[in-house]
Amino acid sequence: MDENIYIISDVHGCYKSLLALIKKFPNKEKSKICFVGDLVDRGKNSCDVINLIMNNNYDCVLGNHEQVFIDHAPMLENDRNNPSLAKWLFKTGGEQTLNSYTSKEEFYKQIEFLEKLPLYKEYKDYKTTDGRYLVVSHSCIGRKWHLRRRENKKEKELFKIQLLWSRYKDYDNKDIFNVYGHTIFEEPIITKYSCAIDLGCYKTNDRIRNPRLCALEFPSMRIITQENIEL
Repeated sequence: MDENIYIISDVHGCYKSLLALIKKFPNKEKSKICFVGDLVDRGKNSCDVINLIMNNNYDCVLGNHEQVFIDHAPMLENDRNNPSLAKWLFKTGGEQTLNSYTSKEEFYKQIEFLEKLPLYKEYKDYKTTDGRYLVVSHSCIGRKWHLRRRENKKEKELFKIQLLWSRYKDYDNKDIFNVYGHTIFEEPIITKYSCAIDLGCYKTNDRIRNPRLCALEFPSMRIITQENIEL
């Protein structure tokens, strides 16, 4: 087992910044890495980001932007006038994602990859000093961890919504240490049971004063950051 695992925050197509961040890891691209999702949209190089993950067999969980991408991809050929498609393309960064592709073959190959991403990843061999094992998700797990193995359709949907969309609902699930992204903070928020690592890398002209891509080295709890260098 690798001594540490590196959990990387929401990349949003910021490929150059991602490469620079990985170079700061002791073992660089050979490190054990897991992404919290939101690989796509907003930045210009979503295709390259996904290819990097696929080619290196890095771990990754599903983010809400991947889910929206998956949901809207069929509309590009079958339902171009759907107002939901326009919202994804022009309001949430989908146009940048679409423009990052040069072939339909690669586009659909990556969609197939994204469709198989899990909602969370458990790492029972990586533990904090007080014995909590690592769980990576896109958004905080909150009070829904007990629903993870339920087969009831409504409960499964509640669990999925929590892990893709929830904000500010962090909660101490006693046996786990939850690392997640989704909600942007100016600095990582670390508690005894969780760490929020999204520092808004793509927001170069926004209210975030110091937008960066962030990684948590676990279980050492060292924070590694990289400013946006896409321009």
